[in-house]
Amino acid sequence: MAKTIGGNPRKVALNLATLADLSGGQAGVAINAAITAAIRDTEDRGSDKKARKVVIEIEFKKLGDENVTTAVRAKTAIPPYQTEQTVGNLRLKQGGGVELEFNPLNGENPDQRTFDTDEA
Repeated sequence: MAKTIGGNPRKVALNLATLADLSGGQAGVAINAAITAAIRDTEDRGSDKKARKVVIEIEFKKLGDENVTTAVRAKTAIPPYQTEQTVGNLRLKQGGGVELEFNPLNGENPDQRTFDTDEA
């Protein structure tokens, strides 16, 4: 149970147990969403053996002599989504310029021939 302050049963001291109650419970929702995202990404892509992190930041700003504003940010640090490399060929375009050509059916060899059902 939270410790009341100044005899007012609606005021509680800020600590780990009451952190989630800030901003009418929005802090808890934000923190839990970040935790859920990190867990989900660990399940989806955790075979890469990279760490997922949740950073909870609490900001305090003095407002007058006795009042303080508090804001909570919950950030996830997950590895970026990354594809395997695709090899392509640079080709000079007619009329100038250059473009990259690749084979969408073979990312390792842009010159690999494939059996296309449209070709006869």
